[in-house]
Amino acid sequence: MSTIRVASKDMTIGKRSYVTRPTEPMGLGLVPRVAPTSGAPPARLGEFTLLDPIAHGGMSSVYLAEHAATGERVAIKILSAQWATDPAAGRRLLEEYELRLRAHHHGLVRIQGAHMSADGLPYLVLELLDGENLGKLLDRGRVEIGAAVAIGAQIADATAALHAAGIAHCDLKPDNVMVLYSDGLAGWPGARVLDFGVARDVTVELQEIAGTPCYMAPEQWRGHAEPRSDVYGLGCTLYELITGAPPFEGSVRDIRNGHCDELPVAPSSRRAIPPELDRLIMRMLSKDARMRPRMSDVARTLSELAFEHPPGALTDDATVVVAHLNHRVA
Repeated sequence: MSTIRVASKDMTIGKRSYVTRPTEPMGLGLVPRVAPTSGAPPARLGEFTLLDPIAHGGMSSVYLAEHAATGERVAIKILSAQWATDPAAGRRLLEEYELRLRAHHHGLVRIQGAHMSADGLPYLVLELLDGENLGKLLDRGRVEIGAAVAIGAQIADATAALHAAGIAHCDLKPDNVMVLYSDGLAGWPGARVLDFGVARDVTVELQEIAGTPCYMAPEQWRGHAEPRSDVYGLGCTLYELITGAPPFEGSVRDIRNGHCDELPVAPSSRRAIPPELDRLIMRMLSKDARMRPRMSDVARTLSELAFEHPPGALTDDATVVVAHLNHRVA
């Protein structure tokens, strides 16, 4: 079987997404053909006119697009130029739609359809979100405690719906979360979970190494991702939101050894946080997946903490990164 390896746009090596896996079609009924590509996206896909780039990754790119008849604006996800001629990569893109259809939660970005252009280029039509990428927000500094737990609670609640549908996301990280210019939880902005590019059906036995090194659970490094791997990935994300850095950094080898063999420094040693939050994150980062809390329990605990730390009740030295983002006019 063929394998694909994917690297994202991140310059820090431990934050690049990648996957090494067998690639087989899931039976969506759309079969990508090998299509010639000039390296530039087409000006039009089906009924949509592509306008401006939104984001670029190692395997795919997302563009702002407009429906020719209605004027509706959406996001279009297509394969990057180097993958556009790879039928296996095309099938994997279309699988995202099939997996997303199985889960129902407003905190998961909507994929409105999976289509094929006349020359065989697969693409996804996604809802256009009005907000800012959480990874970009982190570039401004550590976020407020209340914001971290409120965003984390929304991520956990949405991902719990994936788990209930038999799906593991396998790549929870700041770059795969959008913080919205609208109310979410406890007065903090809303959040959406993005990108199901390496998500997997947990009922299918498939050994693979997939994810982003800085956020990968020990069992992911061994090729056995499961729903509790997402709990670990969210734990790493919370750790970074609070401390400004993921639990383990360095070369990919260093990061792997850290996740598999070393205990992380407690986040409370890097910043004053509520003891219950410190305990929760450390449980989420347990090496043994069986010792981690369920995602639904994580959502409940973080939600309670969010209401205890509303916007305006800043009690630490965080940069004000997220507060009142929901009042901004885009």
